[in-house]
Amino acid sequence: MNRRAAGVSFCFIATILYVSRYFIVTNGVVNYADSPLDIALNRLKGHDVLLVLSIIALIIGVTYIIIEEVRKGK
Repeated sequence: MNRRAAGVSFCFIATILYVSRYFIVTNGVVNYADSPLDIALNRLKGHDVLLVLSIIALIIGVTYIIIEEVRKGK
């Protein structure tokens, strides 16, 4: 696997981690009329680990893609 494919994989992992935060929060919400979205989003306070991991994976993925593009140009 070259660095470009690894970078794309890390970006995909970052996307999955970022989206999973919202799936965890909205899992218990049955009807949005009964529970406003801002109350559901307040439940995100305990899920900051997923945000940090998604940012780290995104940085690694973008770095791998940039390194591969710079190497390809030489």
